[in-house]
Amino acid sequence: WLLPRERYVASDINPQYLHYLRNGTAGKPYLDVVRVDLEDPACFTALQGQFDTVVCLNVLEHVRDPIASLRNMHGALAPGGRLVLYVPQGQGLYSSLDEALAHRVRYDERMLNDELVRAGFQLESCSQFNRASVPAWWLNGKVLRRRNFSRLQLKGFDWLVPLLRRVDRFIPWPGLGLIAVARRPEAGAPAAAVDRAALTAATPV
Repeated sequence: WLLPRERYVASDINPQYLHYLRNGTAGKPYLDVVRVDLEDPACFTALQGQFDTVVCLNVLEHVRDPIASLRNMHGALAPGGRLVLYVPQGQGLYSSLDEALAHRVRYDERMLNDELVRAGFQLESCSQFNRASVPAWWLNGKVLRRRNFSRLQLKGFDWLVPLLRRVDRFIPWPGLGLIAVARRPEAGAPAAAVDRAALTAATPV
């Protein structure tokens, strides 16, 4: 969905992940791999206003200063550019699993919208994601106090994904995560000027 573009920047702070990403750049002159710490403004000095899209997956819940991190991503976007953001949802589900993953918090829509607005974004949409996994997360983390899922559980979930994708929207409780799309407001720049590049920051978990 994001490639090819004139420029695509993949980022992380883990040296092993960066090495893995760089192995995939062969034959892709439009793809760069750069260490980008969301909380460090110096990492964004050379990125100001260069991207039409920033994709941030499983990162915001880890940082100490989410507003500063969002403002850094805001600065990397051209006017009219969009942030696509995934965060875990439901502080009531915070458990040993979150502690093992070093999650600072689990979000709700109101909290996420407040942080986005304070950072200068306009929230365009916010969607529930993965309702089907909530019971397993609650049982393993809140009741059994586990710090990871067993391989059998993960394989079973992977096997069920095609079915769960079809029924997930009909499940009555909130999802395990939120997918938000937020926009940096226009500042007089033509729309065509921002349809050129994407930056992604992701932490596999």
